[in-house]
Amino acid sequence: MSLSLLAPARTVLLISDDALFIYSTSARGVKMVETVPWSVENFENDVASLISKECGGKPVLIVNDMVEQHYRKEKVPRVSVLDKQSVVKRKLHVTFPNYSVRAALPLKEKAIKTNKSMAGDIYIFAAVPSTDAFDRTLAAATKSLAPIVGVLLLPIEASDMVKKISDKISAKGEKKSRWTIFMGQHRGGGLRQIVIKDGELALTRMTSIAEADSESWADEVNQEFQATMSYLSRFGFDEEDGLNVILVSESRMGEKVGELLDVSCDFHSVSADDVAHILSVKLGKQSSGDNFFADVLHVAWIGRKNKFILPMKAKQVDSVSQPRQVAVLAILLMILGGAFQCYQCVDIYQKLTEENDNYEVARHRTAQLKLQYDKEVKRKGELGFDIELIQGALSVYDHLEENQISVIPLFTKIGESLGRDMRIDQIQVTRGGDPNDDIGRFSYKNSSDKDKGEPLFWANMQMTFPSSTDTQKGNEEVRALGEKLQRLLPEHVVEVVKLLEDYEYSKEIVVETGGAPSQVSAQDYVAEIKIKGPIVDD
Repeated sequence: MSLSLLAPARTVLLISDDALFIYSTSARGVKMVETVPWSVENFENDVASLISKECGGKPVLIVNDMVEQHYRKEKVPRVSVLDKQSVVKRKLHVTFPNYSVRAALPLKEKAIKTNKSMAGDIYIFAAVPSTDAFDRTLAAATKSLAPIVGVLLLPIEASDMVKKISDKISAKGEKKSRWTIFMGQHRGGGLRQIVIKDGELALTRMTSIAEADSESWADEVNQEFQATMSYLSRFGFDEEDGLNVILVSESRMGEKVGELLDVSCDFHSVSADDVAHILSVKLGKQSSGDNFFADVLHVAWIGRKNKFILPMKAKQVDSVSQPRQVAVLAILLMILGGAFQCYQCVDIYQKLTEENDNYEVARHRTAQLKLQYDKEVKRKGELGFDIELIQGALSVYDHLEENQISVIPLFTKIGESLGRDMRIDQIQVTRGGDPNDDIGRFSYKNSSDKDKGEPLFWANMQMTFPSSTDTQKGNEEVRALGEKLQRLLPEHVVEVVKLLEDYEYSKEIVVETGGAPSQVSAQDYVAEIKIKGPIVDD
């Protein structure tokens, strides 16, 4: 699959010294939307309208192609990975303190340790001033509400394009040149030269020249080339390293430039379509005169990138893009939350469906069993067995068994509790709860048990103690008896309802008058213990 088919759709704002060039890029190619001079009165509104309407509000790339771009090669001492970022950032700030748009690009080149200097990494520090053109472009992009992908410098982002072209046009089997100069005129009238060494940016120049169809064009291109070569000598250029020179131009003018060059090099004059074919990118439909401009190539190459060589850090862009990124993240979280809720709903629906299916199966099974039961009852009835009568009799028997009062085990436990020294005068057993029931002063079961259901029976025990009995000792014996009964009858509730101190006369008092001595019958103490249970659940 061609990489051009995977190219993202974007709006590229190419900032030049004379105007803002607006391009729309997609998998189909590059479309020149409009050229907006800086002198336009409603610049921001016009550009914002073009981005949102003509370009469809696609993500925006701001590419700087102005003359005023600053580059410096700097050595950064080798430090730990954790400290490297802060060291580079601090050195970049010191190098370009007055530029808000700046960034650092590490190179493959390394500084070797010597007696006078330490080993280090080589960086290209790049910066551009915050000009009125940049501020107005950013304001227009912000007003369009389209997302801003980033701010880029054309020479740096085009360096890998130049390397690919150089590799493709080099003859197979020959030693590849270490140096490549790419030259092409842009719509604004300037000649952009990009010089790479070993695939990395070494130098870039932007100069004004004559129109491409002018007779003096070839001479001016040659003059600018010679000026560039004079710069290269300072960068350690050696003819033995090899030099490729690539010029985007009309074939006749390209041949004339090639004749004027007096430097040992491999010269190639190509059109924009030729370069697009080499790069496997689509330019789309261009006018006849646009085939000799190079800026459309840069736009097509940069616009399709998913990863950039050097995104520039700009506070103005961060202040706009960061809130939008937060909003996008919030929307993404909401979408994920909604998806999770949908998943839960689907899961619950599946469980309900499964339960409903199980219910239908059980209902169908119950109906089948009921039908089989009715057939079996009918068959037994024909044999002389009344199943319903038998089931009713068994139910009555079970009910009688459940409500039967087993007094013999009760009396056995009471006898064990009394021992050899104690006796009871009477015991009264009554079915059901005591209508006058109330928890006594001494209960050995939790009082909440009385709320659990109706007791099967209650038994009232009375014991008589002689009048000579020590009441305190007698009360202790009664309490001890209640505790022992509760242990032996755990399913019952044992309550001491009357102690010796709550005495009453068991016989009447007889008093004789007429001065005869009074005779008082003996006074006995009576104690009572109530036993309830077992509890029958309602």
